Amino acid sequence: MIGNYIGSARSVLNAGEYRALYVAYGALPIQLAEPFSGLVPEDWAPHRVQYIEEVQRHAARFIVRVAEEQGCSAFCDSSPRNLLILPALLEAFPDALFVLTLRHYAGTIQSLLRIGTISLLPGNERSMDWVDPTAVAAGMLWSRHYEAAMQLPGERTIPFSYDHFSADPEPTLARFKDRLATAGFPIGELDEAVFETSHASAPGKPRPTVGSKHDRFQLSSIPSFDAPTWSAAIEADVQPVVALADALLSSVFPDDYVAPVGYSGSEALLGANAVARSPNRRAGAAKARGAVQAAPRPDLAAPKARRPRPERKPGPGTGRSSRGRPARGR
Repeated sequence: MIGNYIGSARSVLNAGEYRALYVAYGALPIQLAEPFSGLVPEDWAPHRVQYIEEVQRHAARFIVRVAEEQGCSAFCDSSPRNLLILPALLEAFPDALFVLTLRHYAGTIQSLLRIGTISLLPGNERSMDWVDPTAVAAGMLWSRHYEAAMQLPGERTIPFSYDHFSADPEPTLARFKDRLATAGFPIGELDEAVFETSHASAPGKPRPTVGSKHDRFQLSSIPSFDAPTWSAAIEADVQPVVALADALLSSVFPDDYVAPVGYSGSEALLGANAVARSPNRRAGAAKARGAVQAAPRPDLAAPKARRPRPERKPGPGTGRSSRGRPARGR
């Protein structure tokens, strides 16, 4: 969303999620890495390194050239994975301005699971090939990106609070534009009509948008988090993988990293989960269920003792021989 807003400026080429920079600097070196010695001939190894470097230079020069050809003085690449290759980008674009969208992990995890953007092709990233993505997988993806964001240069980074913007869009957008203007960005070229379109919708499933136009264009609040579907158990599952990044963001961006409206707080949710999982509560629930059950079924009851049958005494003159044939007495 915010990438399309930045890219709406006339002097900025909107490349969407260009991704070529991440492919060249992030994925390609992993794909062409030599995991074992001897698999690649020694004579070929320098050519492989040369190939990677040429691809990287091409990815950087290509987007700059296209921007210049279209009369733009800058380009906007809104791929989140650029955070994972920040050292390379800082070297390739030493004057770049970075805009960091901040969103609480709860809403981000829900969004990632809804639109299915966690699954990756094998080999694109180490330890991140999710076949059946879960909330924990989404939380790990969230954490990895925001932990990497700690490498951003503070003097060239502008934070944007997604949760603030969703709850109170007009003042949040005004503050953001002030920050852009201070950094020398041409805010007079920005087109707020981009907020009328949802940029995270599955096909055929439109999402609410902050911007709308009836008689005139206006900004209205929308939810950035779905409280009914975020359970205490989910919070307990994701906490181990999101806690560090959550604390870092709260410390570095205290005014822009906030919880979404409707989120009851991690402590309250973890407390509710602990109560729900406590042995006393489970035992009490089981006892309550047992109190309303009917009497035990016969097959579950203790077996009744059988009454011994009285021993029959043989009548006079009758009996059996050792061979089982009837015997006659005399």
